[in-house]
Amino acid sequence: MGSDDGMRVVGTIRSIELFTKTPQFQHLTSRQVAKIQLDIERATDDEGEDLDVVNLSDLSFQGPAELVPRFSAGDRVQIVTRADSTLQITSIRPAPLS
Repeated sequence: MGSDDGMRVVGTIRSIELFTKTPQFQHLTSRQVAKIQLDIERATDDEGEDLDVVNLSDLSFQGPAELVPRFSAGDRVQIVTRADSTLQITSIRPAPLS
C-alpha cells in the first residue's frame, strides 16, 4: 500500500447517493459528494493488519460525485481510503472475486 493509504476494504455496495456537504467556513460553497455504504467482507488498516468488520458496519465512505453514475448498489468493490481521513475514498474499483 502507498504511504498515504489508510484502510483497504472489500465489500458490496449497500447504498450510494449524492450528498450535499456543507462547508465549515461561510465563504466556501456547498458541494456534492458521493456517500457509499458497504456490506464489508474484509478490511485492513494502513499497516496491513486485519480489522474486525463488525466494528465498521455503519461507516459511510465519501468520494467525488462522479462515482454515483459509475457504481451502483450490489456492485462488489475495493475501496482504499486516505490515511489522515479513514472515510475519504482515494480509489475505488471493482473487487476481484476471492
